[in-house]
Amino acid sequence: MTRRRLHRLTVADLVRTAWLGVAGRPQRTVLAALGIALGIASLVALTGASASNRAQLLAELDAMGADLAVVAPGSGPDQQPVPLPDTAPEGIARQDGVERIGVFETAPEGLAVYRTDLVPATETNGLNVAVARPDVLAAIEGELASGRWFDDAARNLPVTVLGATAAERLGVDRAGDRVLIGGEWYGVLGVLESAGLATDIDTAAILGDAWTREHFAGDAIGDIASIYVRAEPGAIGAVRDILAAAASPGSPYVAVTRLSDLAEARATTDDSLVTLGIALAGIALLVGGVGIANTMVVTVLERRGEIGLRRALGARPGQIAAQFIAEAVVLSLIGGLAGVGIGAVAAAVMAGVTGQPVVIPLGALAIGPALSLLVGVVAGLQPATRAARLAPTTALRNV
Repeated sequence: MTRRRLHRLTVADLVRTAWLGVAGRPQRTVLAALGIALGIASLVALTGASASNRAQLLAELDAMGADLAVVAPGSGPDQQPVPLPDTAPEGIARQDGVERIGVFETAPEGLAVYRTDLVPATETNGLNVAVARPDVLAAIEGELASGRWFDDAARNLPVTVLGATAAERLGVDRAGDRVLIGGEWYGVLGVLESAGLATDIDTAAILGDAWTREHFAGDAIGDIASIYVRAEPGAIGAVRDILAAAASPGSPYVAVTRLSDLAEARATTDDSLVTLGIALAGIALLVGGVGIANTMVVTVLERRGEIGLRRALGARPGQIAAQFIAEAVVLSLIGGLAGVGIGAVAAAVMAGVTGQPVVIPLGALAIGPALSLLVGVVAGLQPATRAARLAPTTALRNV
């Protein structure tokens, strides 16, 4: 019983021995950990670069209108528009997959936009007048080239926000100028960047909803002209199918349109990029696994002489194998964590250089150390077990 206790290798002894084996050979440890780190870094870097590229492309497609749909009054049996109920925006906003909505109200008829009162009435430049609620800018993800958008105060004032094309045709390049709308002067509150596929917005002089309701008469003033619906990324297909019922339950007179076929293109692109990302990750896993296995095999085999000496001093085969597997775990963990850091930095640098968002999948960060541990143990198990079974005299010949 006493002899068994003396020969027993406790967990503390195993950890201490493994750490001494790693720390006592710093040069070999650094080289071995570096080989492991490069394998894991390639996995993280390639996966991160693929994910960043995918995020950038999908964001560009979304900005162009891939996740936008427009709800508008449909035509009734008499071919006249059937107004949407006032509850339509709230009904749509409550639906799953809807991120934001923006409401345009019916604009007064007969309004034309001119740069000055000297322009002939027939020179309308193909511009239109729109009436927007403050939520429109966020729904279309519009950006301002100059000035600002309507807020609670500005929506009550005689001001306008010009679309990009409207501003260009009127010769207005900044906020603070003024234009003539319906025979009245309006200050230019802001100028929008191009709205992408929403070309009606680009060619519009947009008025505030509160000002329009107060200063223009007409039965349709204040009615909903259209509702721009921004779906969550990738959800536009499912959202589009429920918009009509959400806007006006039970009514067949609701028109739902999409801006283009970009939704299908987005889905196809997303699937292709996901497949590409998986393929790159698989290649990186293979390369990293081979690198880790090679490092661990060489690390164990070059110490067969030491194994023979320990066997000669009374160490049992199981203890030898356990010691070197423990060292493999420590080396793999050090290399795996270093590889995750190197790969994450490399992916961030690549994304920064190309102007893409930095996206590093959490799965890649988690699988890196786990993979290094698994492959390190598997790669170290066979050589360690084989060397541990050698006769001490045979193993000592390698000293």
